[in-house]
Amino acid sequence: MIRLMAIGTILSLGLFGETLGFLEQKFNSINFEKAKWARTEKLPCYVYVAKESGATVEIMRFGTSNLVPFRATKEGLSVTICGSTAAFDEGFEARAKP
Repeated sequence: MIRLMAIGTILSLGLFGETLGFLEQKFNSINFEKAKWARTEKLPCYVYVAKESGATVEIMRFGTSNLVPFRATKEGLSVTICGSTAAFDEGFEARAKP
């Protein structure tokens, strides 16, 4: 019984993390707001750091046809891109497109 509860907890935590989507996003397309991000290379990945509060990055997730904007709530937040996965620092807000 305890083993089943442990497996259930692990599975639900994994599903919960994917639902929130603030840790990692798999994407088809990603667009960074021009002149508001600095990029550094950390092979095999790239790290983008917000130069100012409010810098946005738009992501089109697999299986969707719309870009979802994420806004950095403060300067210095980063997005690490490895292949088709974007890993966000805590502090980004998902926004509705205007």
